[in-house]
Amino acid sequence: MMKRTSKYIALLLVSLFFGSCVGEVKDKLSKAKEGVSNATAFVKEARKAEGRIEKLKSTTPLTNGELKEWLPENLGNLKRTGFKIGQAGMYQVNSVEGTYKMSEEKKKFKVVVIDGAGPTGSMMAASYGLLGNFEMETEDEFKHQQTVEVNGVKAQQTYKKKTNDTQLMFAYEERFFVTVNGSDMLPDETWGMVEKLKLEELAN
Repeated sequence: MMKRTSKYIALLLVSLFFGSCVGEVKDKLSKAKEGVSNATAFVKEARKAEGRIEKLKSTTPLTNGELKEWLPENLGNLKRTGFKIGQAGMYQVNSVEGTYKMSEEKKKFKVVVIDGAGPTGSMMAASYGLLGNFEMETEDEFKHQQTVEVNGVKAQQTYKKKTNDTQLMFAYEERFFVTVNGSDMLPDETWGMVEKLKLEELAN
């Protein structure tokens, strides 16, 4: 009973969030005159989010088994060393996680993919669909974080300078939420591994 109640609470919070996006936030931001380009973009994206939710609600999500079948055994010279499926099941969405490593080297690659189809997943997909739509960049001695676009995919990219680690977060085809972590990998190398994932096969 407690689990069911917590799920309803989570869904209610997400619903309130999007209601605010297209309602209260829209009204408040419409009164601003200058210096609100990002805020205006947020309102526009919130409107688009409504359409994405409706479309994905009626889309059948991939099963955990199908996600596992898609997960590659190798990414170039990196071999898959482990996987997990259904870790996001508590949110009533299907997911897969894969870890890869090159023998006798520090290089590691981890990818997590969550399918945003279905009633619950559609609301999540609408929120993470906003990730790449806001231009930002910040840098200090430890890391460089910025919005980038590579091969048509807009993402939030974080590069940790001292450890040479890269993290990417993006929505693929406005449906799949993808988080990538490349250990001992420069951003370009990490994006190269993303290309080897062949995410287009998920969408097909």
